[in-house]
Amino acid sequence: MPGLVMFKRRWAIGSDDFVYSSIGEIGLRFSWLIVLVVIYANHYDDFSCAFGDNLKSFYLGTVVITIVSAINTLTLMCASMQGTIKHPRSRRSNVPLFLYIKILLLLPECVWVGLSSYWVWGHSFTCDWTVVWTARGAVITSWIIGCIMFVIFLAIFDPLGALEHRKSVQLSLNSDGEEHVMIGSTSSKKVWETRCRLLCCCIACKQDTQQGFTDVAELVADFFHDLDLVPTDIVAGLILVEKQQRDDDAQLSAIIINSSQNVSARDNMSDDGQSSIRAASPMEWMTISNMSHYMRYAMGSYGWPFFMFEYLMTGLCRLCSQCHESLDLEPFQEFICDICCSCCRAPNFVIEDNCCQCHTAAIKKLSGAQDCDLIYVTFHNRFKEIPFYVAVDKCKNTAVISIRGTLSLRDALADVTAGGAVLDIPGVANSYCHEAMLDCAKYIKSQVENLRLLEHAFSLLQPDAGLVVTGHSLGAGVASILSVLLKPSYPNLMCFAFSPPGGLMSPTASRYTQDFICSVVLGKDLVPRLGMYTLLDLKVKILRALCQSNKPKYQILASGCFRLLCCKTSRESDNGREPLVPRYSQDQNCILEVRVLFDALRLAESKMAEILDTEWPLHPAGQILHIMDVNGDTASCIKDPQYCAVWSSPEYFDKIVISHKMVADHFPNAVNDALQQLKDRNYVPSARRASQYLRECSA
Repeated sequence: MPGLVMFKRRWAIGSDDFVYSSIGEIGLRFSWLIVLVVIYANHYDDFSCAFGDNLKSFYLGTVVITIVSAINTLTLMCASMQGTIKHPRSRRSNVPLFLYIKILLLLPECVWVGLSSYWVWGHSFTCDWTVVWTARGAVITSWIIGCIMFVIFLAIFDPLGALEHRKSVQLSLNSDGEEHVMIGSTSSKKVWETRCRLLCCCIACKQDTQQGFTDVAELVADFFHDLDLVPTDIVAGLILVEKQQRDDDAQLSAIIINSSQNVSARDNMSDDGQSSIRAASPMEWMTISNMSHYMRYAMGSYGWPFFMFEYLMTGLCRLCSQCHESLDLEPFQEFICDICCSCCRAPNFVIEDNCCQCHTAAIKKLSGAQDCDLIYVTFHNRFKEIPFYVAVDKCKNTAVISIRGTLSLRDALADVTAGGAVLDIPGVANSYCHEAMLDCAKYIKSQVENLRLLEHAFSLLQPDAGLVVTGHSLGAGVASILSVLLKPSYPNLMCFAFSPPGGLMSPTASRYTQDFICSVVLGKDLVPRLGMYTLLDLKVKILRALCQSNKPKYQILASGCFRLLCCKTSRESDNGREPLVPRYSQDQNCILEVRVLFDALRLAESKMAEILDTEWPLHPAGQILHIMDVNGDTASCIKDPQYCAVWSSPEYFDKIVISHKMVADHFPNAVNDALQQLKDRNYVPSARRASQYLRECSA
């Protein structure tokens, strides 16, 4: 940081981002140099064949170019290692110089590759095949590397990087003007909207997604417009924040252990030291057994893609008749039979499945439902219109509405269209929710009512049957809002929301749903913690960590990779070293050396304070069961996960926790495995604080 300036443009890459790329290039060039020299030395006398002089010239020229380029890359690497992540002065002038030299060296190298292509492919050689095909392999590799470099060039090109444009925006900021700032903001929104449309090109031309792309572009542009950071700076910041969170957790555990005499005074305190409102007790039906049971319906809504993901390593073996007799082929054989039978039946209650009804067959396998249990199945998928199905569970005497989570670009667009909308709840003030998910819930409610699906389902069940609404991820958010809409008509309604989104409901609406919605969150899942406030909080933490860090970026990235690959905690991986985030937040001199970073931090803090004053925070709905791994982040590398669970308040998820498991913990199979383990152990969740209970479990 900041972005590299070359050719009067800012690029989306920093001057300290050439360390590991240079190491890779040097290793590749020297490896190839050894191959060329060995082959040239062993076949020196074989170049007397027809057109052998061309091959000999190719080998000699390639060796020379490789040596010169490797030396320049080595000097570029050394220059890029100078300074720290926030002190680029020692490398600011040297890195562009060596890059200019590198570009000058690329020109003759490109000409040489073109000439070599004609030499090695334009003649019929009688030389030894090793000599010929080594040269041809070198040419092919050069063209492949050239294509990769072109893709990298497109990735680091900043459309808003022209210095004239950036200076005009900066001048307007210094003079307290607004015109240029608005122009810059508008340009940034247009660029991000174009990027979103290119990324989602298959749905970008749809009329119903136009406003969604505009809203997403505005959100992303506003989030990044005041930052002069490159992607690797953000990654380094995340690594620093993750280490800071590890250290804070370790200190909190030490405080709890050393202050056991003050337990009674801490019982009404949350993990961040603030008093928390005591939530209502969970309902009797909010049991691990019921959660595990209805999680199968939530998984079934994903159809055949999730089924194949679940059997990723054994799917082909289950199809193969020559598999070992000890393999259990029956589940997959039944799945094939279900598909074949579905091809013949083509039931009229299934909407927009494929020709073989693979989604419907997967629903039956994952949920355990039979043909007669499925009332309505639709895979119609448009923006704010997501797939769902209605089934009857005769074992539990309930009708089940299962809503699919994010599985398409349209679903993802609905996820990030994060505007707020009024949720009409009689007697509840200040009730708001996620706008796109509210529209999805209204769509499902209209389908259920117009087709009289629940009336049909209840006619197949015993009297006093219940209604269960369930879903995972996006489906969990829509299921929660749909439950609020259906609650007046179905007083005995129950909702199981697995891994729900964080920016879902206002606090008053969330408290209203505590009697009929049970949310389940696994570990350090990112999605239940996502929201505008938590994202701004993470942005502030990243900027503050970068301001306080005195380490080079390559060392920060190396430490993060070491902890990720070796599953080491901060104490284990950094034992005896200077901490990556020094404790000198009051030292303003180090911050003022990078004024732009300090200004971005100040603006982010003021923006976060503004959101706290003007907007309601959004939380997951209902009672929240937080499932945690006693072994922490080391479980996946050292031990099998051992889960415990506590009832948590929504305020516990008001910050994003950085971890390599923050994405994996969101997967439905991970949630199902955790619930199944707790069910097998007849586990009863605790109401104690998460940090205190983890300490007791691990003791």
